[in-house]
Amino acid sequence: MTHSADHIDDEIAQSHLDLDERIRRRAHELYQARGGQDGNDMEDWLQAEREILGEQGRDTPEDRATVVGHAGRPNIVL
Repeated sequence: MTHSADHIDDEIAQSHLDLDERIRRRAHELYQARGGQDGNDMEDWLQAEREILGEQGRDTPEDRATVVGHAGRPNIVL
């Protein structure tokens, strides 16, 4: 089965959105665990990224596709 470049771009974008949503949810959980205290949003986000990306492993086909997608279209935020 062959995929058009647009279809592959759509899959990469959706994968990135799913990942972003998981990170957002985890960062919010960390915020709530601290009692909803403001001022640590960047730390919460980075901690959530480390946790979520650590779960996935660092060398999955999806990760490689996302890197290629970002490198191929550096001015587009997925």
